[in-house]
Amino acid sequence: MPGVLSPARLPRRGAAVACLLACLALGGCLSTRFIFNQLDWFITWRLNSYFSLDEDQERALRAAVTRTLERLRTEQMPRLAAILRAVERDVSSGAVTAASLQRNYQALVASWDDFLRMAVPEAADFLSGLRSEQVEVLIANLEDENQELWNDYAGDTPAKRRQRRERAIVRNLQRFTGRLNTDQKALIREQVGRMHDNAEEWMQGRREWQRRFRALLLERPPPAEFRRRLLAMVLDPNAVDSADYRRRV
Repeated sequence: MPGVLSPARLPRRGAAVACLLACLALGGCLSTRFIFNQLDWFITWRLNSYFSLDEDQERALRAAVTRTLERLRTEQMPRLAAILRAVERDVSSGAVTAASLQRNYQALVASWDDFLRMAVPEAADFLSGLRSEQVEVLIANLEDENQELWNDYAGDTPAKRRQRRERAIVRNLQRFTGRLNTDQKALIREQVGRMHDNAEEWMQGRREWQRRFRALLLERPPPAEFRRRLLAMVLDPNAVDSADYRRRV
């Protein structure tokens, strides 16, 4: 059902979405138009950073991205704009509460889930055409990214890990928003301070998800099955985590 939220996903996403809502509340550092204008560049740049495409694949990718972004523009952006206007109204009226943040967070996650349901068929059709050597290059680059993330987020002590997580979150947000002000960074520090220190389990889960993703790409099941399994993986990426880990996060 559209909008159904998996409890296991809420805690992990909560801090990040709260940080985003905080940035919106403290100065409107994002706009729907800015986000949309960055997507085409971001998608193509990210994929090209993972593996090389031949000319036919590039054309297929561009066509798929164009179709997906057009549907995003017409079907999802009005919904996202309404959510952001609700945040702005809450801030302007002084009505920002834990309940309003949770409500807006749930609306954002539901919108994201609906976007995934819309985009995954295009993604599955494209990914199913990758050659085995491209899949292996992709997975190798994902492992390189795992190491970079570990270097960003890990540390000798919980305090150092917290500081690195904070810096990494600020850096990643600023790629899209521009420089954050002091109040916005303080809110991020507050949210990071509430996160559990589960760095090792988090990385184990990330690698397990990538292992299953590789297996799916190399198996190349029939199109309908490929789409169904890929959608299940992206809608609930935390399904790879242990029950104990999900309780703690």
